[in-house]
Amino acid sequence: MQHSLLRQFIWLLLGCLTVIATVAQAQEIPAPIVYDGYRGGFDIGSQGVKVSIIGFYHRDGKLKYRLVYDRQETVGLVKGMELNNGKLRPADMQDAVATVQEMLKDASETYGMTNRDFVIYTSSGVNLASNVADLDVLTQKILNMPTVTSMPTKVEATYSVRAGLAREDFDKAILVDVGGGNLKGGILQPYVSASGATRYTFKSYSIEYGARRVAERIMMRKTDPAEYQNELRVMVEDSISPLIRMSLNDNPEIKTIGRSIVYLTGGAAYQFITWKYPEKVREEIVEFTMNDFYQFIDMLSSPTGWIDWQGKTFAKIDDPKLREQVEKDHAKATKRVYNREGCLAGTLLAQQVFREIGNLNTKTFYFTRDAYWINALVFDTYKGEFKK
Repeated sequence: MQHSLLRQFIWLLLGCLTVIATVAQAQEIPAPIVYDGYRGGFDIGSQGVKVSIIGFYHRDGKLKYRLVYDRQETVGLVKGMELNNGKLRPADMQDAVATVQEMLKDASETYGMTNRDFVIYTSSGVNLASNVADLDVLTQKILNMPTVTSMPTKVEATYSVRAGLAREDFDKAILVDVGGGNLKGGILQPYVSASGATRYTFKSYSIEYGARRVAERIMMRKTDPAEYQNELRVMVEDSISPLIRMSLNDNPEIKTIGRSIVYLTGGAAYQFITWKYPEKVREEIVEFTMNDFYQFIDMLSSPTGWIDWQGKTFAKIDDPKLREQVEKDHAKATKRVYNREGCLAGTLLAQQVFREIGNLNTKTFYFTRDAYWINALVFDTYKGEFKK
């Protein structure tokens, strides 16, 4: 009898433990996201055309969003500007609009969206072209959709900060955004509003030199890889660094010890982090060191570095889903962003900003995938349609 009672007690105990483990496991697994709808944005930028589709959903009573799809195609807008006295070439604009049209059709069919569910913006680098308004005329004619061609650099950078910086880092962080057409960034500075609440204003810097613009300007004169590299270093260190220094001097707090975190974003930054940490493709924010960054520059500077990177394989990654993501990310980084020259230009521009900021031994460096301004802009544009 005693043995029977003991067995019953043991079975009861095991049952309780199973229930507890099941409940604990259920608590650890977040509920799947159920999207209320999708909206998208096109960025016609210096490097080409990008589309982002974000899903709107509610969690804990708050409206949130998540990037569900993005795609990028190269269009030579900045190259055309360099060859055409600062003006966009008609053929390049037509190519850009045709790319938008093709992406629009693909995304609309997949996510059940209509034209009214998308916005089209030109980036601040493309807005430097004197005839950028012609893009708006073209999209209205072909797509019956307007293109906003007046996005100020500061507003674009502010959206990048909102999208990419962790809230707890606002008082400590510096954003460095190396675009194809320009170089921008800044800090969020606290102030006391009229109501007595602490709010933040974005103090920006901007230089009208980006990775693609610098690369194209040099390649018109120097095509030999070694000559290109030497010319690039001279241009960045002698001509562009004073412009960076003057722009940063407008924001003295950027150079203070208290600004101990640097967030890096942009096409070349994405290529760098994909090269250095391919297995971290699922992480939105990735920490790196200046030594990592210098290794990337050395790779780009070596005769076979770029070719070796393009041919890299990832058979040693055991997880098949992770391996597939890494392979897609690698293909995008090596074939759809910048070529070697553009990547090296963007990397050296970022390095020069780091030097001008100073106190690098006291800084922590992060790459942020989320600092893509069009995502936050799409959220702001359409959030009223999803608020409950």
